[in-house]
Amino acid sequence: MESYPAHPVPDPAALGRRVRDLRQRRGLKQSELAEGRLSTAYVSRIESGQRRPERDVVAFLADRLGTTADYLTTGVGRDEVADARLRVRYAEMALHTGDPVEGERQLRALVDDPSVPLGALRTDVEFALARALEMQGRLDEAIHVLERLRADAHVLNPLEVAISLSRCYRESGDLSRAIDVAERALAVADELGLRGTDDAIKLTVTVAAAYFERGDTAHAHHLCQTAVEESEATTSPSARAAAYWNASAVASERGQLAAAVGLAERALALLGETMDDRNLSRLRLELGTLLLRADPPDVERAVVALSRARAGLTADGTTYEVARCDAALALVQLHRGDLAEAERLAGAAREEVGGNAPRVVAGCEIVLGRVAWARGDQASARDHYRSAVVTLAAHEADRSIATVWYELGGLLDEAGDMSAARDAYRSAAACMGLRADRPVRTEITV
Repeated sequence: MESYPAHPVPDPAALGRRVRDLRQRRGLKQSELAEGRLSTAYVSRIESGQRRPERDVVAFLADRLGTTADYLTTGVGRDEVADARLRVRYAEMALHTGDPVEGERQLRALVDDPSVPLGALRTDVEFALARALEMQGRLDEAIHVLERLRADAHVLNPLEVAISLSRCYRESGDLSRAIDVAERALAVADELGLRGTDDAIKLTVTVAAAYFERGDTAHAHHLCQTAVEESEATTSPSARAAAYWNASAVASERGQLAAAVGLAERALALLGETMDDRNLSRLRLELGTLLLRADPPDVERAVVALSRARAGLTADGTTYEVARCDAALALVQLHRGDLAEAERLAGAAREEVGGNAPRVVAGCEIVLGRVAWARGDQASARDHYRSAVVTLAAHEADRSIATVWYELGGLLDEAGDMSAARDAYRSAAACMGLRADRPVRTEITV
């Protein structure tokens, strides 16, 4: 026979109703349910809520009624819990197959259904919901859910929550908050003796990415080296791949493109040993972007990496990641001379992110400007370059966009817009932490 846990304490009235309903459904009289062990009067008082039975009595009644003590105590049976768990898995499958809208619908239906006993599954549901929101580019909403989870003491894997939250802050442009979240979680990991675990290594990589985007490349390099050293001591391919991945990004920032490509390819090989399709696609995107930055650009290798990345991210990536990939593919087509396809891809990428990813939008405007220039439409080219200026001017200054400002300065110079070109160069200098001869304007007249 089943015994029920000490918590929660059963409500006598609710327990009595469940006993009575099951007895009547099974066609039993109170005396038959009592079966000589209990008095009929005692069963009657249980059913009316006048008595709170002892644990062994609840177990006896559950056995007689063909149910569990947990059901009589809480109203939640094993079948209902299993059904709830299955519904959560179906929602997660929708996310894995690249349908975050359907995944979100299923998850919200679970949360809103009062008859579904989520219990300990609630944190799983909310974490999956945050992922669905992130995949749709709804970063503010994802952050709200993740912050709520971070404050929940019952979350089974707080490091995983911190990784996602830091990433969402980084993708939304709030680099300071991204760093704070990750570093607080790392401090907790140290206190718990979790340093060197897969999640701790990934968290180190996550905070390194935020420092890198903020322009603190020296500290980002230090963190990446730490992650590489810690990952070498683990047999986890995904943890080692994460370390090599970010080390590649730092090498790229330092202009060491050959080393960056080698590290990225090593990370790709390690991730290929796992089934982490999303991270594999994200790394292919980074590799393709690196190859386009080479001198001269390795266009053919880039298009292979980016096309495979695009296929994977369409199924399991965020709107932001898909847009980044489309923007990179637009640059590929520009290098190939296919102006119509470059224009289509850049326009699609710009529409995908709306105003939520200034760097992607600015990159798309630059490609569209270069397409217009190649067609001899200098007025349209200048319009696109000026749109890029306005977009970047509203972006938080960091070294990661310095090269975009610098490229834009050269294009504006070529287009004959010397005033805007000078301001773009000054903005590039400011992003690198250099002082200009005169203050950089926060707004650029175009």
